[in-house]
Amino acid sequence: GQLMARLRHEARVAAERERRAGALARLARDLSGALTQAQVVQTALTTVSGVFDARTGLLLPDAQEQLQVAPGSEAAIDSSVGRWSMEHSQMAGRGTDTLAASEALYVPLMAPVRARGVLVLQLRTPDRLKVPEERRLLDACASQIALALERVHFVEVAQQTQVAMEGERMRNTLLSSVSHDLRTPLTSILGAAQAGLPHAPPGPAQDMLVQIRNQAQALQQLVDNLLAMARLQQDGVHLQRAWIPVDELVGSALRQLGGRLAEHPVQLQLPAGLPLLWIDAGMMERVLVNLLDNASKYTPAGTAVLVTAQAERDQLLLRVQDRGPGLPAHLAPDQLFAPFSRGHAESSISGIGLGLALAQRIVQAHGGSLHAAAAEPGPGAVFSLALPVLPQPALD
Repeated sequence: GQLMARLRHEARVAAERERRAGALARLARDLSGALTQAQVVQTALTTVSGVFDARTGLLLPDAQEQLQVAPGSEAAIDSSVGRWSMEHSQMAGRGTDTLAASEALYVPLMAPVRARGVLVLQLRTPDRLKVPEERRLLDACASQIALALERVHFVEVAQQTQVAMEGERMRNTLLSSVSHDLRTPLTSILGAAQAGLPHAPPGPAQDMLVQIRNQAQALQQLVDNLLAMARLQQDGVHLQRAWIPVDELVGSALRQLGGRLAEHPVQLQLPAGLPLLWIDAGMMERVLVNLLDNASKYTPAGTAVLVTAQAERDQLLLRVQDRGPGLPAHLAPDQLFAPFSRGHAESSISGIGLGLALAQRIVQAHGGSLHAAAAEPGPGAVFSLALPVLPQPALD
């Protein structure tokens, strides 16, 4: 009798072990074929409900990290309990030491990178999980579901990244081709306006030629920014460095802007004895041109633009400060440097939001940094450019 009882017990244990192993294998097989989050949710709810004889549900975070009840959930779900379980990476609810009065058991879905949600079970036989093997089976099922959710998430991220990269490549190709086609007529318009100005009599004709010249110069700078950004994103940054004095760099940028700063008195504070900079003069001149052009476009006529430079330890700080309305309140300062980002999406001011993005890319290629902040004391904005100062060359 004792032998038969032991054999029956071992047979029951073997059958239970087989049931658990088979359930876990089926869950892993079904989850491996799931390609979307909805498929993972459906497989998880169906399998776990049958294995544990329970009403099941899932809480999954949305884009704002708020837990939402997944479609198909049958269990009565308290989102606050699920949030606690996910944040503390611990089970909560019925049968635990935390919020035991809850009707359901909340199991966090912990993946290698982060928590992916919460599995909710309303067991028809609550004492079932007192068996250690059943608790281990639940932990294994939760791990499989979490891994499947994380895999699907990263597949979606990879697809979105690939689409974004392809879109960026096509946009750069389009910008490059359009910009090349615009350069020839722009050069002709600008040359004709500059050639006609000395011979135009004072009056409306001369004023019109000045406007044509200024607008053509602005459009030419926009085209140059488009070409430069497309080239930097496709081919990377290739610097042709040389030792350049700071005052020469600032003066060259001011000369290039020409009449666009005519309505803004420029104040320079460039002390003597500033160190030379080991930079690509053409690219760094474009940085200053973009900063000064922004100051002229976004500040009222008659307000001053201040350009200062000072050496601090192993870097040189170059600042462009205006007395305009300051930085846009709805954007963080760092967001101004994103490509195609503008302070005001719809504005009469020319530009497409590439000047600051291009400037930051060039400065970072030189090992420096570019930041925006509100002027103190206000009003106005200040753009601070920090460039490394290398050991100075020997001069005759």
